Amino acid sequence: MEQTLTIKLKLYNPTQAKREMYQTMADRTTSFANRYLSLDKKERPKTSKDATKISEKLPSCVLCHAIRDIRAKKKVRRFKRLWPSFSYQNFRVEKETSQSGGAVWKASFPTLEKRVGVPIVVQSYQEKYLEMLLSGQAKQGSAKLVKSGKDWYILLSLTISVKEKQGEKIMGVDLGQIDLLVASVSGQALFFSGKELAYTRRRCAELRYRLQKAGAYRALARLGDKEHRWVTDANHKISRALIDFAVAHGVTKIRLEDLTGTRWTKQQRKERRRDHGRCLHYWPYYHLRQFIEYKAALAGIRVELANPDLTTLTCSRCGEVIRSRPKGRWFRCPRCKKIKHIDVNGADNIAQAISGFAV
Repeated sequence: MEQTLTIKLKLYNPTQAKREMYQTMADRTTSFANRYLSLDKKERPKTSKDATKISEKLPSCVLCHAIRDIRAKKKVRRFKRLWPSFSYQNFRVEKETSQSGGAVWKASFPTLEKRVGVPIVVQSYQEKYLEMLLSGQAKQGSAKLVKSGKDWYILLSLTISVKEKQGEKIMGVDLGQIDLLVASVSGQALFFSGKELAYTRRRCAELRYRLQKAGAYRALARLGDKEHRWVTDANHKISRALIDFAVAHGVTKIRLEDLTGTRWTKQQRKERRRDHGRCLHYWPYYHLRQFIEYKAALAGIRVELANPDLTTLTCSRCGEVIRSRPKGRWFRCPRCKKIKHIDVNGADNIAQAISGFAV
């Protein structure tokens, strides 16, 4: 199977002159994009040669890629920022050996003056992907020059071929509120509590209400960014721990509870719907699922989506279906007398796909 990922490479201590040049490139790319959109569709340039007539000086490859990016975002009427991008033909990653014998990584790409090779900071987990790129085991996609804070980065897209694991060892994953995620395989379970995430959501909702009431819209935007970063970081850590757990237990396939299109608001009491920490619509399940899917693909593990119907009401051992959801956190089967944590029981049913697979 193939998996595409993006790695973020920090440019190592660029000079002030280079920083200013990168900023100029970003400003000119954005300015070109907005001029392009202001033109009638028939008058818009189709090639980089035509684009030079309405653009300030930019490398032709940047203009060509900018046109492609603009056309891909059909609903955008004006760009706040469009970063310079480079195709695989114009961007290179190079590895050199320093005098001390260590590896020095560089990124080479066209600029306003000439093609430059810039030292980049490569983390240990990124190094294996770059080694695969240099050896031809990974395919290079586009690269983008972006600024975050005071630092400049390269966002490099890579496509990697991963050998799919053989066998049929399945791990079920149940998603919820009290326990955000519960995974079960071969009698072993992994729990992630939702309490911290619920507290953060609730706290942010309170702050958001006060800021809206005070009309502090800049602070409101900063709060939204901070909350988004926190949730993204939490989902990355949860998905990473889940895949490590799966690899450690020899899992070849993960079955996730599919919550697509589910609306549970009407099933909740009114006070719960008003609580941003407990209302199900405030939980980033799809975001978490995306992280699990791409990390699993890199580990050679398949991900399937199972229908969640009756997984909470069915005994995972004997298949007995009870009438109503058990109270508390334990499932007690009236038939085989099995007692199991309710979410572990649900995860085991998802692993068996008792209600079939999602369409």
